[in-house]
Amino acid sequence: MRRSVIVAVLAALTTCGARGAAQEPIDSSVAHFYALRGGQPAWVFGNGISREGIFLLDVIAQSDRDGLEPDEYFTPAIAALLQRDLSQDDAWRLDSLLTSSFLSYARDLSRGQVDPAAVDTQWTASGRDLDLVALLSGAADEGDVTGFFQAIEPQESGYRALRAALQRYRDIAERGGWPAALRKRLAAEGYDTSAGVPAAVRQFQRLHGLVPDGIVGPLTREELEVTPAARAGQIAVNLERWRWLPRKLGERYIVVNSAAFTLELVDHDSVAWTTRAIVGRPDWPTPIVSSVVTGLSFRPVWKVPRIIAAREILPLIQRNPSYLRRQKFRVYSDSLGELRGVELDAAMIDWSAVSESTFVYQLVQDPGGANPLGGVKLIFRNPFSVFIHDTPTRGLFSELWRTFSHGCVRVEHAEQLVALLLPAWSADSIHNAMTRGRGGERSVRLPQPVAVHLVYWTAWAADDGLVAFSGDPYGWDEELAHALANRNAQITMKGHE
Repeated sequence: MRRSVIVAVLAALTTCGARGAAQEPIDSSVAHFYALRGGQPAWVFGNGISREGIFLLDVIAQSDRDGLEPDEYFTPAIAALLQRDLSQDDAWRLDSLLTSSFLSYARDLSRGQVDPAAVDTQWTASGRDLDLVALLSGAADEGDVTGFFQAIEPQESGYRALRAALQRYRDIAERGGWPAALRKRLAAEGYDTSAGVPAAVRQFQRLHGLVPDGIVGPLTREELEVTPAARAGQIAVNLERWRWLPRKLGERYIVVNSAAFTLELVDHDSVAWTTRAIVGRPDWPTPIVSSVVTGLSFRPVWKVPRIIAAREILPLIQRNPSYLRRQKFRVYSDSLGELRGVELDAAMIDWSAVSESTFVYQLVQDPGGANPLGGVKLIFRNPFSVFIHDTPTRGLFSELWRTFSHGCVRVEHAEQLVALLLPAWSADSIHNAMTRGRGGERSVRLPQPVAVHLVYWTAWAADDGLVAFSGDPYGWDEELAHALANRNAQITMKGHE
């Protein structure tokens, strides 16, 4: 590409108010795109826009269907150029601005608008890493912009269904909101009232994490009164979270939704099994992770993380020195969890002289009824040392708001989950491995590794086109909405410079 053309392209981006940097500079990608084309325009030829250029404009104009903002990409500079006869310089400006806007939109659609780590350090499941310039260059050469977007947008049915629901809620908001009558209110959202209002109310309650008693009490009424505009905003936030996930979730995968306190096994895009889960406390949230379950540990020992041991177990030891013996804890001379130190006699340690800052021990709890990992844990790599595991404290599953752990996921009906992961094992074999193992912990590799995704969805597609909503136990909806609003405001200001 000639230097003069590169200069013209970069000047167009600067003087015409192209989008500023959100995740990475876009101007270098634009220059690279034209270099691959040998300095030839992509969308504007002579005084007119090509068919693909017109389609590009139409795609950008409809970016709101994905919860994005068209004004971020369809800049005032583009609109102004479209209103006049184009000189050669104008044509180059328009062509380069269209490319810039297109790449910005494609990046947001494929990877998300904001960096997950910038919102919360617990978010690590960002998996879409595409060479957008190369893909766009091929699409422009082949005249297949449609195929380009089909290649980069999330393909999962959950995303597509949630995207379709977004427009429905916006339409209801534009028509003035929910009808006053309960039957009409439920029908407006898509609930079937043909079997009576109480049946529709029960379905509504199930999809909002409430007790499905068919009675419109205070909690149910509170959910009914959430405006369609607020629900649309909630959906848009969760579409962004979908864009943070890997491109392929897997043909068969486990998904834990910590906002809804559920675990599901998904097989070929259909939920094959679901159960209740207990997730991390608000001060110790379950992280967002995508990984692969490679095996199981039956009757696992619990290597207590140092911060839990020093902050929560040490006071119990100091109040009652027999606590360690009764709870079947062993003590080692390191606190890193590697068990490289020697085992110590807990009775010989002056625990009253130990503080949180001077705690240098590794506590290990043997299998048994007091072990919080229960009879089995799933093994998958992650930087947070969290697990999906059984639990002896099953009464907490009856709670609606199940945030009780230190970040790990406790699963109800763990034996059933193991049976699905180890289909060749009998129910008796699984039960015995979880309750009567000898010789300590026993590890078993899965015949087929299974992808696992720990997510945080406060809105997701349910059956019959309905949308399920949960609360926001960690306050992450508000944080993400704030991050998106700040980022959008900065881009809008840049676009008007």
